[in-house]
Amino acid sequence: MEISTIIMEGIKLSPIQVSDQKKLFYLIQKVYKEAYQHFWIDQGNWYVDLCYNQDNLQKELSRSRSHYFFVEWNEKPVGILKYDYPFSPREIDIPNALKLHRLYLDQSVHGKGIAPMLLTHVEKIALENGLDYIWLEAMVEKPQAKRFYEKMGFNEVLTYQLEFERLLPEFRGIQIMKKKVSRTT
Repeated sequence: MEISTIIMEGIKLSPIQVSDQKKLFYLIQKVYKEAYQHFWIDQGNWYVDLCYNQDNLQKELSRSRSHYFFVEWNEKPVGILKYDYPFSPREIDIPNALKLHRLYLDQSVHGKGIAPMLLTHVEKIALENGLDYIWLEAMVEKPQAKRFYEKMGFNEVLTYQLEFERLLPEFRGIQIMKKKVSRTT
């Protein structure tokens, strides 16, 4: 079992357990939907139900490669962080890599430097585990996310279309971005 990790004063990662499903679901209902509900014909209900139900959470937590956390700021959950390693995308080969699977933060903490600190932490995890790359998927229609990841050293390597029927067609574009892990950090 993973233990809580203090990223810096006031910011902590607390491992998500199966027993946290209701807390996780409640948090994601707010955080994900604030950012993405307009992408979906059902405001994202289907996607949130698919990804954050009890069975899926149990399945994700049972994988040894998965690491799943609440992001807490001043003892309050304000988001989630999930990364998986080793893991390469199906669409393009990125060997010996860590996938930044989920990073969602409440809008109330945007601009406070939390996301860059979390990415620095993820890069440290990749380094400690001898991995060469970090990769992620970002929605094309969220240009502020792309700018943020580019600022953090990620480059786009592939764009493709998601096939979710409830996702509005104009929002189906997704980009795979990757970053070479710097051994000099």
